[in-house]
Amino acid sequence: MADVEVNPPKTVTEPKETREETPTIASADGASDTKSTESKPETLTEKAGAATSAMKDNVFSMFGGGPKKEKKEEVDDVNEPSGSSKAVAAKEEDKEDNPEDAEPDVHFEPVVHLTQKVETKTNEELEECTFKMRAKLFKFDRESREWKERGTGDVRLLKHKENGKTRLVMRRDKTLKVCANHYVVPDMKLSPNVGSDRSWVWNAAADVSEGEPEAQTLAIRFANSEKHIKRTVKLITEQKVLPDVPVIQEGYPMRAWNIEVVLLNEQGEEVPATVFDKVVYELHPTFAKPKQTFKKPPFRIDEQGWGEFDMKIHCSAIGRGGDQILDHDLNFQSERYEAKHVVTFRNPKPDLLEELAKSGPTTLENGVKKTAAADKKRGRKEKNVDMEKLADGLQKLTEDDLLHVVQLVHDHKSPETYTKNDVENGEFHVDLYTLPDQLVKMLWDFTAAKVEL
Repeated sequence: MADVEVNPPKTVTEPKETREETPTIASADGASDTKSTESKPETLTEKAGAATSAMKDNVFSMFGGGPKKEKKEEVDDVNEPSGSSKAVAAKEEDKEDNPEDAEPDVHFEPVVHLTQKVETKTNEELEECTFKMRAKLFKFDRESREWKERGTGDVRLLKHKENGKTRLVMRRDKTLKVCANHYVVPDMKLSPNVGSDRSWVWNAAADVSEGEPEAQTLAIRFANSEKHIKRTVKLITEQKVLPDVPVIQEGYPMRAWNIEVVLLNEQGEEVPATVFDKVVYELHPTFAKPKQTFKKPPFRIDEQGWGEFDMKIHCSAIGRGGDQILDHDLNFQSERYEAKHVVTFRNPKPDLLEELAKSGPTTLENGVKKTAAADKKRGRKEKNVDMEKLADGLQKLTEDDLLHVVQLVHDHKSPETYTKNDVENGEFHVDLYTLPDQLVKMLWDFTAAKVEL
């Protein structure tokens, strides 16, 4: 084998003109990306992709695009109580940019605070109210000689705490305008208005409701007077032993019992309880039907049982006249026994009044009593004068003469006399057939002396 001489390599310096320059590509952030000569030579495909990417970035940069920017973390003000410091800052910035849109923060001190109480004086601070009731007030007009309405409201009697004087004060509803204001003096006389128990007339020497003291003739009408009509209800109980019925409870035989409801009239006689349209019995809860209703007199209930107990009986008056609740003791000490209960009917309506009149007296609007016997008397003509001619003659009288007739009726009427006074329309009604004979004769003589009968 031939010997080969190996010489150490010589350093060769490449000419400067032949040194290949590495291409420099500007990145989006302005930094130069210089590839070293020692890097692997780029292929044609890689060079084309790099050029396309650079062009794409440059195009998007023209329209505000470009590579995704890194999101910078903002530190909220942890001391901001609302937790929205950015919104507050943005709002302040908007105010600086657009001063016209800024809302002015103006504060006005209120003249009067609503929390402060304003005292209103009524000149009644030193007076106490001893009477108060709703009514309608009228004033007599002397020029037109007729009654004129003054107002509706609460009439009060106010007593002064220091001097003890009492005055009458009345204010209209809603407006609270004073329509009566005068002192109550000893010589003031209060008279019923033509016998009515809810209308009264009096003269006030110095009424100051209009400002200046003025003598007035006043009339007042209260609401319908309370009508309390009492009746006696009798409960009749009968019971007997049933020997053929098996015993349920040892030592207590079965019994049949019944209860009826009746009324007592003035003479103490039993009459049908037609004032009721329904009676409900509340029995012991062990009964198959513990509540039983009956709608026709005598409202009889029939049952069987072995024990005694207390029950409640609800009696409903006709015309929605209210319920009368009676406590009844069912016992077996006697085969027949009675229990009486006094009940009160308050302000009964006409239908109930008609039924109550069958068992005793009732109270009419003007306070006089009416009985069934009085109804019959009204239909009779037991007078010594022609009642039709008297009625025609009364209508021909002058106003002053009619006032005298009204006064005669008021002074000489009987408990059976029927009268009605309509203050609003200025009318007075009287049933001539209910007048006593002496009063009829007085009216006949007075009318015959004034007009031709």
